[in-house]
Amino acid sequence: MGRAAEDTSTDLMGRLAVVPMVLEARGLDVTPGMIDVFSKAGLKDAVAALETIYAEEVGHVAYGSKWFHFLCGRENTDPKDAFHALVQRYFHGPLKSPFNEEKRAEAGLPPDFYWPLSEDMAPPGG
Repeated sequence: MGRAAEDTSTDLMGRLAVVPMVLEARGLDVTPGMIDVFSKAGLKDAVAALETIYAEEVGHVAYGSKWFHFLCGRENTDPKDAFHALVQRYFHGPLKSPFNEEKRAEAGLPPDFYWPLSEDMAPPGG
């Protein structure tokens, strides 16, 4: 997971923001395309593995989001503002689109969390 994960090793809120809510959420964005590529190549075992990973990734992101929101509530902090500040502090660079908005929402990540931090800086049509 690299530098961003290492930088958050002593900051639980930062680690929750970066690891499940940024890095693992990216898996929700890119895995469907990877499944398509491997499927077209006829690599059934790889497709099966990626489908398992994809299904589990939603849960990983959801747990991170749940605990992040819990800690924000305990500290009476706005989760969106805290997320933005922590990602800007620990994640080096903008978030990359396109985003799998359906799976991110299923995992508890609404678009107003990640779009303002994206390289596009605004949702489509916005």
